[in-house]
Amino acid sequence: MSLSRRLLLSFGSAVGLIGTPLLTQLAEAAQTADPADIDSLNVAIALERAGIKAYADAASTGLLSKPVLVLAGRFVADHTAHRDALIGAVRAAGFTPTDAIAPIVAPPLHTERDVLAFANVVEMKAASTYLSVIPDLKNRALAGVAASILGVETTHVALLAEALDTRVYATGFVS
Repeated sequence: MSLSRRLLLSFGSAVGLIGTPLLTQLAEAAQTADPADIDSLNVAIALERAGIKAYADAASTGLLSKPVLVLAGRFVADHTAHRDALIGAVRAAGFTPTDAIAPIVAPPLHTERDVLAFANVVEMKAASTYLSVIPDLKNRALAGVAASILGVETTHVALLAEALDTRVYATGFVS
């Protein structure tokens, strides 16, 4: 299958992150997806939007140093690419992507450390959500995409844990 220009554009920033061949595979997988899988993709879209919003809100506090702002910008780029890839998949399946933003309530943010700790909670929620939906996705190609995104979310968790100087794992397992 070759992606139409219109469909390719619906994948937005994901084109630059994962490239046309992988997006073609994602679009093909989505076209045969079960409606329950599409529901899961829409939940993930709302969660990615929440992550983008959380970082935008955190950046607007003025509490973040330049290196942390740069890192936050990279995380936003990842979340934006995930959102765009998921939106493209839902559209490729012939469904309408959600406009929802998952509710995430920020605690009081008074210091950069508070912001980093909140970001870590957001990333852990994202990682745990992807981990929980992978076994439920009937379409194994979509499960593979969710697993790929899970890897990025856990990288975010690890980088934030390092910035916070907290231990992510004490042995060979994440606690």
